[in-house]
Amino acid sequence: MLRVLLAALVISMVLTGCGKKEDPNATEINPWGLSDDGAILGSGSGSDYMPGDMPLGGLSGVNFTDPSQYHDPAIAAEAAATLRTLYFKYNSYDIQSAEEAILQGAAAFMKKYPKLALRCEGHCDERGTEEYNMALGSHRAGAAREYLINLGVPSERIDQISYGESLPAVQGRTEEAYAKNRRVEFKIGDMR
Repeated sequence: MLRVLLAALVISMVLTGCGKKEDPNATEINPWGLSDDGAILGSGSGSDYMPGDMPLGGLSGVNFTDPSQYHDPAIAAEAAATLRTLYFKYNSYDIQSAEEAILQGAAAFMKKYPKLALRCEGHCDERGTEEYNMALGSHRAGAAREYLINLGVPSERIDQISYGESLPAVQGRTEEAYAKNRRVEFKIGDMR
């Protein structure tokens, strides 16, 4: 059902001329991670899962906070050291091999504290339309979530949300600033 709705949305966007701003040096994916023939691109296990399938903000009743601000100082210190930011290449939601250790550490942390929930927050740099960046941020958060689930963290303890380009980590229009804004950050909260 979701794929049918996404296909209808894509067709609608093509017919109305809505799309991503052009970058002549970029290899493009569309915001849903589909190739021209409908195959899923990027991260994934080959299943029917597409990063971003979970509704945004799916864990109701959990108050998520920056790991360093968690109410238990011992857990806050460990979380701040363990739950580091993931970074992505331009126009991609693939988990880079250099980032896998961060996710492995996050999975170990979540297994150690079974009463905690985790939120994966997807972000993008400012290039591209707002709609495109919301979708790409969702794919990034979904890719991190899927990776953690594959490492044994229960899916019902992991939330995801996209902020697109709306919350940059760094201001500026340089490649260094853009690289710091293409990310997934983690927040934690207590399960209810």
